Amino acid sequence: MRGILALVGGAEWHPPAAPLDAWLLERSGSNVVTVLPTAAKDDPDMAVATAARYFRSLGGEVRAAPVLTRADAEDPRWRDQLASARFLYIAGGDPRHLHSVLAETPAWDGVLDALEAGGTVAGSSAGAMVLCDRMLIPWSESTQPGLGLLHDLVVVPHFERWRERLLRVGYAVGDGRVLGIEEATGLVLEADGCLVLGAGSVSLYRVKKGGPPAQVWATKAPDEPEHCL
Repeated sequence: MRGILALVGGAEWHPPAAPLDAWLLERSGSNVVTVLPTAAKDDPDMAVATAARYFRSLGGEVRAAPVLTRADAEDPRWRDQLASARFLYIAGGDPRHLHSVLAETPAWDGVLDALEAGGTVAGSSAGAMVLCDRMLIPWSESTQPGLGLLHDLVVVPHFERWRERLLRVGYAVGDGRVLGIEEATGLVLEADGCLVLGAGSVSLYRVKKGGPPAQVWATKAPDEPEHCL
């Protein structure tokens, strides 16, 4: 991965996340943010409008990438359009819908191409969950396949709401790593390291045989974890 990948814990595009997003905007080398509102299936236009107001306050400009259906994602033109983005932001919403639209499509290939070309890609909540090889199914104690960019990892966004349910998360995951990310907070991954930015903290856990997750590290923004993923 040559670019920058940010896993965000939800509540994106609100003032508490400004330290994270201002940093991503600067590092992207562009003032244009391409927003993929796929997961916000109930009102994608509102998601784009919220992003536009927010990034305008940071000196950025939002362009929508309305990949809303499977037919959209299978249009080969989206690969080139997304691949050319310097800063691509995958909005939160419904992770299962997001996966069903993007998996094995030219649109998803375009996201991967953008990263490989050195671009910045951020995914918030559902947008972060789906990037892993597995993701929690909302309101259940099971997982399903994700898009597979990150391996041996399950992202739990809105983590301040999930701490009391860690045992259930461990049961669902079985074996593997769990990354808990609080709202308005992101774990930024680069080729030479990682950084926690935003309003809260990020915690990494190891789960074995469906048992209680054991904490590997916890880092509050702004700081660097003991080690990356």
